[in-house]
Formats: sequence, C-alpha cells, structure tokens
Amino acid sequence: MGKDKIERILGRRERKKQQTREALEATAWRLFQRKGYDQTTIEDITDAVDVSTRTFFRYFDSKEAVLFGDWRSDLERISELILARPADEPPLRALMQAALQLVELNRDKESRILLRNQLAKNSRRVGDYERNVINPEFERVIAQALARRMEVEPESDPRPELIAAIAVGAWNAARKLSLASDGKLSMADLLRQAFDFISA
Repeated sequence: MGKDKIERILGRRERKKQQTREALEATAWRLFQRKGYDQTTIEDITDAVDVSTRTFFRYFDSKEAVLFGDWRSDLERISELILARPADEPPLRALMQAALQLVELNRDKESRILLRNQLAKNSRRVGDYERNVINPEFERVIAQALARRMEVEPESDPRPELIAAIAVGAWNAARKLSLASDGKLSMADLLRQAFDFISA
C-alpha cells in the first residue's frame, strides 16, 4: 500500500474520530437541556448517537467530562503561556498574565460556560469533578511550568505548588462571581482584582 493511500486512510480515521466526539458532545448537551443534567444517562447519549458505551468511554471518562468539554487542551495552553512570559517577570505576575491570556483565548466559550453553570447548578457530581479532577490537574501543570521558569525542583521547593494553588483559588473565586452575575461581571476584571489583592 502506498504512502499517500495510508495517509488518506489515517486522515479519514481521524476525521471519523473527531466527528464521533463532536456528535457525542452535541447530543449530550441537547439531552442535558431537554431532560436535565442528572436525569440524562450515558446510555441516553450513546443510544441517541447509535454507538456503544464503550465507544463513549474512548472519548470521555465520565458524563462530567462531556459537560466540561476538552478542558485538557487548556492544560497545555496555560503551561505554554506561562513559559512564554518574559524571564525576568516575577512568577505571580507571569501567572496572572498567562491566566488573562487564557481567558481571552476562551472568550468564545463563555456562553457555554454560563449554560453549563445553569445545567449543573443543582448537581453535586459536577462540583466534585471540578474539585477532584480538574483543579488538581491545573495545579500540577501550573506548578511544573513555574518550577521550570524559576529553575527549581518542585520536589524540594514548595513555592511553585503554593503559587499554583493560590492561582487556581483566585481563578475559581473570579469564575464563581462571574457566573453568579450571569456573565455581567467580567471574568478578566475579577481575575485581575483577585491577583492584585494576592500580590498586595
């Protein structure tokens, strides 16, 4: 089989995977809005897309993961943004600027974030997923990026982990206020206020 044919086959497979992921996500959101988040099961989603639950778990590790979308791509982004900041910038300042850049990059997701908040307002599982899965991963990745910038070993220097934990706390506080205002309060402004307070 020629190289071009192999590349075409692989290209089709990747497109098919992407289409399946998008179909699962779009269907899940439609069902969440129609039936309610807690009332929608994974089987409801897979039946509507006509795939197996096994296929679902190839793309998402839980129903909560569908609700939060491709959040893992933001892990790579925040790490890259931190490492791209000027070398002489203090760590907390570099982190604030990287976080503000991430808010700007995700501006097109704000309406979905607001809708997710409405859908999941009364679901404890969603809050647990954010606290127990998403936040620790962001803390880990941010701490690693800061350690590289600071040229220290995170195993023996507590500063990167401490700054990362504070930053994730600031992000969550700003996000909570922004969501409570239905997006009327700017996430970027709230985040800047939170970091300014921490710096002071």
